[in-house]
Amino acid sequence: MDMYWVFYDAGYDEDVMETLEGCCVNGFTKWDRVLGKGPHAVPKMDNAVWPGYNCAVVVVVPDEESGRLRASLHELRRKLGGRGMEIFRTSAERVVD
Repeated sequence: MDMYWVFYDAGYDEDVMETLEGCCVNGFTKWDRVLGKGPHAVPKMDNAVWPGYNCAVVVVVPDEESGRLRASLHELRRKLGGRGMEIFRTSAERVVD
């Protein structure tokens, strides 16, 4: 299984959720109001100095669906201009059934 970590500007939330629903995703974990700074972005700390915040979603998919999800997320990032979204993939193993 693969685990995808997707961090994105809160303004893209609807686009991300539609992409996940239209792809191969049956479940996810989502965090709203995620604060931080990326290497190519200004901080988003949801305050007067650094306004705004991000969202984060984690999705675990079987190996056979990983390529489809990766392609869908890549296409969304391209559609959004290549900014405001970071995507990471790691392997995942269920340790308790």
